[in-house]
Amino acid sequence: MGSGDSSGSAEMDWREMRARLIASQGFEKEAPATSSGNSGFIYESPLIEQGTILLGGTKMEFGFALRQQFFHKCVLLLLQHDDGFTKGIILNRPSALEQDGFRLWCGHGQVAEGGIFVGEDAKMGELEINCLHSLTGPMAGEFSTSVIKGVSCTTLEGAKALVAAGEAEPSDFYVCAGYSGWAPGQLQMEVEKRDSWYMASADSATLLAELLRQAKTLPPPS
Repeated sequence: MGSGDSSGSAEMDWREMRARLIASQGFEKEAPATSSGNSGFIYESPLIEQGTILLGGTKMEFGFALRQQFFHKCVLLLLQHDDGFTKGIILNRPSALEQDGFRLWCGHGQVAEGGIFVGEDAKMGELEINCLHSLTGPMAGEFSTSVIKGVSCTTLEGAKALVAAGEAEPSDFYVCAGYSGWAPGQLQMEVEKRDSWYMASADSATLLAELLRQAKTLPPPS
């Protein structure tokens, strides 16, 4: 990997600048930016980009409550968005399970894949595992890809390597099993024509604070 925080830090600074502009001036088609703490921000955004937060709606013609129920009222973070593919993971589906000492979160609803949640005998494929963290330093940068300023992503193998090297603890990672994927133009169509998603931008403090809040309410791993 090794992209560290170099994946467009100027873009991340623009997010913060844009939040300040929205807060001070307001835009007719966008909700005002709101503070999530001393320095955090979150605001409605029309942009689909890496780091965008998608909120699963409830008023779709083919509602998520009936189809793909795992998207109903979900909070999803886009890890990748380019001309070829869009990838995101669900953030508000923690589980009571562990793998290799890491607490697992359901990054996608198709938990029958991979055998993690249903057992090896019932698995239907393999699940990609993405580990979010806020670690800094050369080794963390080598093993990680920046998502937004202050939040990076690595593989389970990368997380294990950082823990083995004494650079991190398992609790430093939010380990999400599975992801959602969209073909070119598919997500834009869902946003524009189906009213399937609400989009927002948030800073790392807001995002990580919410993940930590969820983690603290969980029972001990089984």
